[in-house]
Amino acid sequence: MSTPADEQPSQERGPNEVFCRDCGAVIDERAEICPQCGVRQRNPPTTSLDAAADDLLEGGNPFVAALLSAIFPGMGQLYNRELGRGLVFAVAMVVASFSVVIAVGLVLAPAVWIYAIYDAYTRAELRATELQREVTEHETESDDGDLESDADDIESSEDGVASDEADTVSNEDDTDATADDEQ
Repeated sequence: MSTPADEQPSQERGPNEVFCRDCGAVIDERAEICPQCGVRQRNPPTTSLDAAADDLLEGGNPFVAALLSAIFPGMGQLYNRELGRGLVFAVAMVVASFSVVIAVGLVLAPAVWIYAIYDAYTRAELRATELQREVTEHETESDDGDLESDADDIESSEDGVASDEADTVSNEDDTDATADDEQ
């Protein structure tokens, strides 16, 4: 007994059609679920709320990083996925808080706290810039791939035109030669 995944597609693909990832049936390219086997072909759509939550949790938002460091120094760095820096700021704040007893902490604790907020904000801006650059590079790479395939299509169509012109010229030469032979 064969399973749907073992069967080979017997149909030819038409325009705007693709093969199912699981059973190989020909389906519409916009289909989310294969009507033959029921396997999802695309990821389910996300809502704008999901996208906003992903952006906040991804890191790189300077205001969120600054707010977290204002709550407790080092949390903004952890949000930026900089574990080492976050631990340094957290330990520095704890040490500065204990040094209040000696009066040195009266200056040191606010300095550590303010610098942690500043550092979290600037590092989050850098992270956001890097993430944006990665997205832009990814889009550029996919656009370049499209441009290359378009260039190949144009080149192949130009080759087809050139071969059609060559056939036309050779047919005209044959017609001229036949006319000369008849005379």
